Parts: sequence; structure tokens; C-alpha cells
Amino acid sequence: MTHAIDVRNLHKAFGDLEVLQGIDFTVETGEVVCVLGPSGSGKSTLLRCLNRLEEPNGGQILIDGEDITDPDADVDQLRTNIGMVFQQFNLFPHLTVLKNLTVAQTGVLGRPKAEAISIAREMLERVGLSDKTHEYPAHLSGGQQQRVAIARALSMKPKMMLFDEPTSALDPELVGEVLDVMRTLAGEGMTMMVVTHEIGFAQEVADRVVFMDAGVVVEEGRPEQVLEHPSHERTKKFLRMVSEH
Repeated sequence: MTHAIDVRNLHKAFGDLEVLQGIDFTVETGEVVCVLGPSGSGKSTLLRCLNRLEEPNGGQILIDGEDITDPDADVDQLRTNIGMVFQQFNLFPHLTVLKNLTVAQTGVLGRPKAEAISIAREMLERVGLSDKTHEYPAHLSGGQQQRVAIARALSMKPKMMLFDEPTSALDPELVGEVLDVMRTLAGEGMTMMVVTHEIGFAQEVADRVVFMDAGVVVEEGRPEQVLEHPSHERTKKFLRMVSEH
């Protein structure tokens, strides 16, 4: 059976610092996996290895059965199947919202302009921003900018979505609107891997929670199992720390 994501013995070091120390895990098609862990545990690096924004030092990553760590892999083609949303919104400030959503569709996928615009409008509607097509990013709130970033990733019609702490740069009152969009996506069956500190979101939306610390997967399982009855001391300590904030 082919997994949507299949990570085998993944290693990544920056100089002498080994950030990922032999990670193994899988994500099934349609599954929502939330990755939790303290800062510096390797969560974001893991996510960035999945679309080769970081080059692993060892191990294998299979996306839909295709080995993307193979030197001959077509990384650009592969990235069109993997939508990625970062902490920072990474929108082009000099382009309108609509243009932000069409530029990669026409440039990378070669879609005709009319089709790209139609898809962009559809995705903006999905994230509740169809009235913002001609605005520039600077005129939007942080939550709106992040929703535009999600719509932009969706415009490529990816098979899966990776979210790297998508709410951590937002003011608390704006977090909900971004999580609502992600809830909707999860409900529609999108394969999602989410690095997050939002324990409530993980509890509610994740099919599985993975807890990482110091470059290894410490434990994983159903949200109620990992978050309410963690078996590992490191997990318990992390959850105590998060609940105090």
C-alpha cells in the first residue's frame, strides 16, 4: 500500500548539530497529522525536508510512492503536488491578492490566464476572502494574509498540504479564522501535516499526533492518547509547560 508520505530513517544536520536523528513515520491519504514539540525539536526542519526546501543528509522520503530524495527526482514537479504554508505569509507585497494566486499557476503549471484567475477566485471564496481580490497584502490583517497564503497554496491543486506553525505570527484574536479554514480543509479530506502549538486544534482535528523532541519522534498516536494520556515523560513535561501559558 502506498502512503501519501513515507519517511524512512531521515537525518539532517546543520554543521555539527544533528537536527533530525533518524525519523520514521508515515501519513496516509486523507489523514491529518499534527506535529508537536518544543522549539528546536526538528519539527519545521522535518516539514521543509518533505518538499526539499532542506536537503536531508540521509534516509528516504517517498511522496505517493515516489522517492523524492533520489538525485534524479524532478523537485519542481514534485513541489506542485505539495502545498506549503509558512509562519510568515511570504506574499509578494507588490502584487494584488489575485495576482499572488495566479503567478505560479501560469508560470509554473502553465495554466491559461483565464483558468488561473477562475481557480484563484474559487480558492479565495473557500477561505472567505472573495472581496479582497484587488487588495495588496499590506492592506490586509495578518489573519487575512495567512488565509491568502493558504488559498495560494490551494490554487496549485496540491495532493497534500504542509503547515509550518501557520498561526504563530498572528495576534491571538486572528488565530481562529485561520484554524477555521484548516478545519474545513481537513473535513474535505485533504491530506495535511501541521506543525503547531495549538493543542486544542490538534485535539479536535488531528487523526494522529506526533510528539518530537531533540530530533526524534518520542511518541505518536490518537490525539486523546498522546495529549490526555501521554506515556513518555518528555511529552508530559511539554504538555504541562504548554498548558501553563
